[in-house]
Parts: sequence; C-alpha cells; structure tokens
Amino acid sequence: MNKIYLINETVLFEPERRRLGPASGYPQWAVTLHGPVSECLNLLLERNGEVLSQRFLFTAVWEKQGAVVTTNALYQTIASIRKALKTAGLQENIVQTVPKEGFKSVARIREVSPEEMMTSPTAAALTPPAIQEESKRVKKRIDGTLTVKIAYCLAALLFIGACFVLYSELKRPAPIYAHYHSAGKINGCEILSSLRDNNKSRHLFNALSKRYPLTCAPGGVVYITFNQLQLGTVVLVCDRRIENSQVNCHSIFYSERFQDDE
Repeated sequence: MNKIYLINETVLFEPERRRLGPASGYPQWAVTLHGPVSECLNLLLERNGEVLSQRFLFTAVWEKQGAVVTTNALYQTIASIRKALKTAGLQENIVQTVPKEGFKSVARIREVSPEEMMTSPTAAALTPPAIQEESKRVKKRIDGTLTVKIAYCLAALLFIGACFVLYSELKRPAPIYAHYHSAGKINGCEILSSLRDNNKSRHLFNALSKRYPLTCAPGGVVYITFNQLQLGTVVLVCDRRIENSQVNCHSIFYSERFQDDE
C-alpha cells in the first residue's frame, strides 16, 4: 500500500512517488523531489523524534547505490528538504540539526489513506486562496462562461509559475566531483583529487596503491576523497568519467587519515 504522510496537518508526502505538496491542493500542486532528498526525508519521518547520524544517512541513501559523497552534499540535501517543506506551506522547521550527532524530525505526522486524503477537509479546497479571490473579482465584470475560462487560465499560469519556482529551488546540485582537481595521468588513468596540490595527490595515490593495488585501465578515472568524514580516504575507480550514464565504478575505503595542509 502506498504510504502517505500528513505533516503538521499542512503538507502531504508520498515517499513511493517522491511527491510533496500542500494538502490544500494535493496532488495538483505537488512536486517530485530529487532522489536523495526524498529518501532522506522519508528516513527522518520513519524515525520521527530520533537522531539520525551522518554515517547512517550516508550508508542508507548513497553508499547502497555505490555512490560516495561529501558532508557538504548531505547538508545541501537537508537544506533542499527544508526549502521544499517551506515552499509547500509548512512554516515550522521540522528538520533539526543536532550538533555533533546528526539530524532529526520533530514533526506531527500521521499516515493517511488515498481515500482519506481526498475526502479530508484540507484536501477539499483544491484551489489556492489567491485564485479564489481573483475568480470572485472576475465574476463581477463578465458573464459566467467567460469567468470559468479565465479562472482556468489563471490557475494554469500560476501552476506553471509555481512549478518553475520549485524546480529552481530543488534542482539537483552540481556533482561534487566536478570541483575535484586533476593530478594528471598515471599509466593512462586520469587522477582527480579533493586536494589542490597535484604533486601531493600523485604521491598519496602511489602510497595508496602500495597498500592495496588500484587497477585502473587506460582511459579510466580515479576520484580520491581524502579524509572523508574525518574517518579515512575513499577512492572511486571508474572506467570513464562519472557523469557518463554508462559509467561503471567500484570504491575502496582506507581507514587511515592523511595529513594535508588544505
């Protein structure tokens, strides 16, 4: 059964469809969330009131898909959740940051069925107040048939405008690896590093290769993230650039931290 959350009696969220929107105009005014944004929100609501550590969220959202991201990407995802909830009409900040621990949801939530959602008082008012008021003013000036047509046109224009604003706020952030620094090629394999010092990156790459052989064929790409979450170093070995839809990668985690001056 499709799970539907009613958050603070104001916003509806469907994890299965990654859909979020105001209860007063659902699903007409709902938007589709980016994958990690939807998954993080779902985990927070499932464990409402519990603190979810950064490590837990990294594992549950990204690493199960074979992806490695930085702490900054996690904070961008949490910020996108807050923006989406606010844009949908939720005034309260239900996603709280717990210093040195993680994040938690402090929402008032309850699960509703599709039937209950469509018959509830909040779902009955499918047209936002601004459009209702505009329709009343138009009816005073022109005949009933033309009024209905204008009301539909206004609703369509506002819907398109709302979708554009939400898309602008929730569009996927640029891949974190786009900001990595090239350290040149070793045996035809391109090295991209989170460090700016190319020589140090090559030196550390060679040091890592001695600890655990890194097999990267000519034309492949290695992405190195030093001191990931202050726990160690992550190496992502791919057969081509990660932005390519046909890319194949595998990751290696080194628990030892490397000292750097960045």
